[in-house]
Amino acid sequence: MKKILLKNARVVGADGIDEKDVVISGGKILKVCESGEGEDLLANIVDEKSEVTKAADREEGSGEQSFKIGSESDAKSVRTDLGGEGLMGHSLHSCLIIDCSADDTYVLPGLIDAHVHFREPGLTAKGDFASESRAALAGGITTIFDMPNTVPPTSTYEAFKEKVELAKEKCLCNFKLFAGMGGSGAPRYGGANSNRFGFAVEIKKIAKDKKLSRFLAGVKVYMGCSTGCMAGGVDGLERILVEKSLREVPVVVHAEDQNCLNENVEKFDAAVPASHGEARPVECAVEGVKIACHLAKKYDRPIHIAHVTSRVELDVIKKFKDEKVTLGRGLAKEDGEAVTSRGAAKKVVPLITCEVSPRHLFLSDEMYGQFGHLLKVNPPVRSKEIVGDLWNAIYDGEVDIFASDHSPHTLGEKGTEGSGLQGHFPRNAGSCLGSGSGLRPAEAGLPSGMPEVQTMLPLLLNEVSHGKFGLKDIVRMACCNPARIFGLEKVGCVADGYRADLVIVDLGEKYEITRESLLYKCGWSCYEGRVLKGRVKKVILGGEIV
Repeated sequence: MKKILLKNARVVGADGIDEKDVVISGGKILKVCESGEGEDLLANIVDEKSEVTKAADREEGSGEQSFKIGSESDAKSVRTDLGGEGLMGHSLHSCLIIDCSADDTYVLPGLIDAHVHFREPGLTAKGDFASESRAALAGGITTIFDMPNTVPPTSTYEAFKEKVELAKEKCLCNFKLFAGMGGSGAPRYGGANSNRFGFAVEIKKIAKDKKLSRFLAGVKVYMGCSTGCMAGGVDGLERILVEKSLREVPVVVHAEDQNCLNENVEKFDAAVPASHGEARPVECAVEGVKIACHLAKKYDRPIHIAHVTSRVELDVIKKFKDEKVTLGRGLAKEDGEAVTSRGAAKKVVPLITCEVSPRHLFLSDEMYGQFGHLLKVNPPVRSKEIVGDLWNAIYDGEVDIFASDHSPHTLGEKGTEGSGLQGHFPRNAGSCLGSGSGLRPAEAGLPSGMPEVQTMLPLLLNEVSHGKFGLKDIVRMACCNPARIFGLEKVGCVADGYRADLVIVDLGEKYEITRESLLYKCGWSCYEGRVLKGRVKKVILGGEIV
């Protein structure tokens, strides 16, 4: 493994930007030091393992390589789209020096995307761990948390174990997985509703397994029916929150109230794509958020609200923002062992945290005429006015994290009535495609979701050029806060001893998003044709340039 020096780097943290040298060795950030000190530090490193590596490299004829961001020549020896100035002839071996002094070049921690649907197992026509993680890395995302609405759903110990093995084999970036509650593909419990109580037993088994629990991001609860038919409802959410032995396991809530959805479902007309917003109005999300927040307070249990779409939802959350919960004290135990994924050290955390997804910031319901059902997502995109209010809330620091909610479907599934989920999600009793779901066949057959993981950071970089939003906000909301909320250690920050997951960006480069540049298996994006300013140039994952 090469040692890497990021020389004269503008390092972005949640509090600002500092010019530093960043020395990487053994997959970790060895030292963040003052500019000009990095080369001396590299020269003084004495490591038996590295000496073996150097000897092997010398046999292959390699030496120190130095590249300057933004130069014209092609450095084909490194997997990157950046140019290089060739070998510098220094005495150090097996070292790569990257000069980051060019204008508009910045170094960020690798992004943590806490909400993706990579569609494996069972839905691999849409995407899989290999294709979607490749797209994530191209977009500067080095860690992902994958959601459980697959086939079979990730709602049992065995399903979780099998999915971990799949991801270990195929996923190109760091990953964790959510476990979910039931689902139409869970015959053991007969469907979503009947699995609400059996699931608690399954999640305990996962959380108590020392090997598997490393990969557990948390529990995902769908209060209302969405893609994959895993609705646990209010009862399901309460069942998880009341479970004291799972107190340390993060809970993420898709907060749309099913009763409200049932009242509005008849408003959906497949011939009028914009009617999806009428069938899932803001009121359903607001009611879901209210219920979830009150249950969290009732049981003194932190929750994270996924994909907030409006100012009204944030107003509900704001009422609970000063509420805190102490974790790591008085843990309930089963068989003498507490189950935890965030560690047992005592700490005080917010009762409620929340996320916003790019679709609810960069798209609006005025675009249904352009995109049709490609724009169909749950919860729906909102009006330009609501989008503006959401941005103002971000400027004011009211939103904790960005998360892509990457959720690909094929163009064929998106294009015609009846071509979608019936062919992929089993039609079992109690599922969203069953008679009691609250969804009509026309809506159930047009899947909700869109790909986002490759474009999230580029869209945010472009927003920086508008002046109200900074690189430090991206780091706070897409690196530091996700790591804090979900209990990740030594990631999300450019600091000594942290994992060397880094992104080098050029804030000044302009380019167009083209279909050819997209790495998604589904092969499309609602952002095709947009001209952005700010591009991902290099990604370092665990000390390796990828």
